[in-house]
Amino acid sequence: MRTIFKIFFLARDTKPWLVLTCLIIGGIAEIASISTLLPAVTSMSGGDTDNSSGLNGVVREFISALGLSPTLGIMLSLVCIFMIVKGSLSFFALTYAGIAAARVATDFRRRLIAALFSARWAFYSDQSRGRFANTIANDAGRAGDAYVHAARVVAYSVQASGYMLVALMVDWKLALGGVACGAIVTGALSGLVAMSRKAGDRQTGRTEDLTIHTVDMLGNIKPLKTMDRWRVSLDAMTNALSRLQRSLVKREIAKQGMLQGGDALIVMVIAMSIYMAHNIWEVPLPELIVSGIVFFQLISIVQKLQRFLQNSVQLESAYLRSEELIAEAVSNKENWPGKTLPQTNSGLEFRNVSFSHGDHLVIDDISLTMPSGKISVFMGPSGAGKTTIVDLLIGLYKADSGLVLIGNTPIQEVDIREWRKKIGYVPQELTLLHNSIRENITLGDPEISDEAIWAALDQVNARSFVEEHPDGLNSIVGETGGKLSGGQRQRISIARALVTEPEVLILDEVTSALDPQTEAAIVKNIQALQGKYTIIAITHRPAWTGIADCLFEVQNGKVTHLKTQKTL
Repeated sequence: MRTIFKIFFLARDTKPWLVLTCLIIGGIAEIASISTLLPAVTSMSGGDTDNSSGLNGVVREFISALGLSPTLGIMLSLVCIFMIVKGSLSFFALTYAGIAAARVATDFRRRLIAALFSARWAFYSDQSRGRFANTIANDAGRAGDAYVHAARVVAYSVQASGYMLVALMVDWKLALGGVACGAIVTGALSGLVAMSRKAGDRQTGRTEDLTIHTVDMLGNIKPLKTMDRWRVSLDAMTNALSRLQRSLVKREIAKQGMLQGGDALIVMVIAMSIYMAHNIWEVPLPELIVSGIVFFQLISIVQKLQRFLQNSVQLESAYLRSEELIAEAVSNKENWPGKTLPQTNSGLEFRNVSFSHGDHLVIDDISLTMPSGKISVFMGPSGAGKTTIVDLLIGLYKADSGLVLIGNTPIQEVDIREWRKKIGYVPQELTLLHNSIRENITLGDPEISDEAIWAALDQVNARSFVEEHPDGLNSIVGETGGKLSGGQRQRISIARALVTEPEVLILDEVTSALDPQTEAAIVKNIQALQGKYTIIAITHRPAWTGIADCLFEVQNGKVTHLKTQKTL
């Protein structure tokens, strides 16, 4: 229960005290309505008796103090007015809670994405993409549902307190009986609540496992299908689905047990209470009727409270895990305190730089210079450390020792965001979106004009094939660019890097999957960009040696500056 109240009161971008105030005022209005009902029923039954409660007279005096006659019509009108006030306030409070739930889900997604992009690269590379995808697509939505159910738990708790107060004022014996019956119902159903919490926690974990399997499988669907090796992935997903199904079965058993068992318990409790009130305590008929209404409402509210509590505990794990993942990403935030604006006109330099991944030495005391406006090519086998050099230059990793200089300024002193804005980056992996050519180049930035897009396409000799498409820039490229050839995909990727007019262009194995003829054409395009950008190319293909102004061989973490022989 404590976790549910924490979710309601501590959720970001919500106004819990506004909701709670509306519920309390609505509860007071409900108390007034039920209290006014007592003298109304008394009037209908022939007037007060010796056993009439003191509340009866207090309400009559209050009505008279308002300058109204305590007639049946006036009292029934007040009953209706108070209930309308209560209903209106409850409607506002719970409608707001529902709207706030959407804000909670949106806030979780926004915070996670922001924390993810602000985190150290090592944190992201150590995680599964499916974990982030599951939280953004699934857990964040369930966290919003957890908030709205928590709000309803609070609402019914307030209502239960109000009815309990009325019951005490009408007949304390019936009130204590109501408490006892409520405790019986709560105790009898508490095991189902615990079962729901456990099932909800397992559902959250197993849905995450399923999402991770799905993301991994779809990311490798072509080789799995081509080699007919997808059945192992299907078996893994089937196991994940079976575990998830068992959790859902237990959740449903607990849910139906609460619904059906709760109804049966309430009928028995009400029947026993009516018998005792009439035959043992000899409660007068008006008090018995009003108390019966209060008692029935109280038990009904307790039942609803149990149901929403059950729903809340099923969902609380999604809320808590979303918070945990965000906190984990925030705790791994990048720490680049520099404020100096980057200047690249004097080139980029490494001075005695070393870097290790754990105990594995990747870069060993390297020194090199990448001149401004020139083409620097890094060659070497896979795993030699080429990409790590670029990652250190971008600031994805920090050197263990030595200096990485942007111009003449150590990267630690540079404003890292401003530095990255000056970079155009083309990764080895083809990462085109399943969207239009325009969206793939602008990445959704509305400030990038079509003129800038065409200018970038012209620089990589891609205008002609885009214009050949019937929809031009609006042509859909397919999943990962599947409707385009390899060379066309790479040209779009390079145009994406150039459209913001960067100062530094980084190319990471951009022709590794292309045939020699297509590679030669792209290499020629890159050579034509010399002087406009500082170009850094990572490759193991000899075609790039012919355009290099600076040629570096990377081997076992060491860098050797080779003599260049331009041929293009």
